[in-house]
Amino acid sequence: MTTFDSRFTEADQLYANAIAILHNGDVAKAAGLFSAITVKFPEHGKAWNELGNILFNHLNSPEEAAECFQKAMEAEPGLASAYLGYAEVLFILERYAEANAIVNQAMEVKGVRKDLAWMRSALIMESQSRFDEAIETYKKAILASFSEEDITRCEKGISRCNIKKKYQ
Repeated sequence: MTTFDSRFTEADQLYANAIAILHNGDVAKAAGLFSAITVKFPEHGKAWNELGNILFNHLNSPEEAAECFQKAMEAEPGLASAYLGYAEVLFILERYAEANAIVNQAMEVKGVRKDLAWMRSALIMESQSRFDEAIETYKKAILASFSEEDITRCEKGISRCNIKKKYQ
């Protein structure tokens, strides 16, 4: 008979512990554990992804986060959140062409929230003063979304683009 714990690999068990530590607010300890997992189990995409999130969102290290998201995507090509995380980092780094390419890749990954991918794409367009394209893309995000909060964000994006068009 298989026990519950034996169904999970050592990497999965360490990952679950790191997630619990992160949820308890000890970001530094969680980052250390995620880092240790990636050293011992470099094929564990989820650990790379979480390490990328910590580096980007908590430690202000977008270049290092980008590397982690890339490794997460290489290790687990179906890991939806890694694509959007990577696209967000590339956007912040103003690497728009690369960000757009990753968003396009993300659209092909099963499980990626298409509304979030469309929103990221619209932001890229907006940042490049491609306001009409951005507006159409925000509309696609609205149609794909089930979140009132995200729909409101898209509506604000459309409004912002219309205002910017006046001053172009």
